[in-house]
Amino acid sequence: MKDAEHHLFEQLKKVFHEMDTLWNRTADQYGFQCNGCEDNCCETEFYHHTHIEKAYFLHGFNRLQRPVIVMSSKKAKKVNAKRHLAAKKKERLRIMCPVNIDGKCTLYPYRPMICRLHGIPHEVEIPAGLGKEKKRIHQPGCAAGADLFKETYHPFDRTPFYSQLATLEKAYCQLKFPGKPQRIKETIAQMIAK
Repeated sequence: MKDAEHHLFEQLKKVFHEMDTLWNRTADQYGFQCNGCEDNCCETEFYHHTHIEKAYFLHGFNRLQRPVIVMSSKKAKKVNAKRHLAAKKKERLRIMCPVNIDGKCTLYPYRPMICRLHGIPHEVEIPAGLGKEKKRIHQPGCAAGADLFKETYHPFDRTPFYSQLATLEKAYCQLKFPGKPQRIKETIAQMIAK
């Protein structure tokens, strides 16, 4: 791995560590533990939008043992085919992430931001548009903690993390892509299907 890319990955790891620390601290304030549930977020069709997260995730994926890579890639192809068929039928599909094996994420240290931040109530500041004021949006947590979350809101502001990630994404794209890179909107299954 090139030194500049490695340096950006190290910075991303620090941001991810900060996310995990604040998420865990806030979840503890609610008395919430994510132990899996019927509405398992690993079955949710999450989209990931940054090149640096994708590159870091694939860096981790390529470090797995070869049989796990092959198995996860095959599962990813099946997941993509099923999601494509469900989309054509305008149906919603819940299906397990292809890197989840026996209920555990095989790439937990490399998982993208949305996988890290999902679950607890949060807020995010939307920047002001031309002639508009910025606004703050609040979102509820997942169904598994609904009873814990309804009493009191413990502040969990995602805005600084989005800003830090945007800065790293800009630096990564300047390093890796000449000109303007294409935007991405991919699931983990789409990232790893080979």
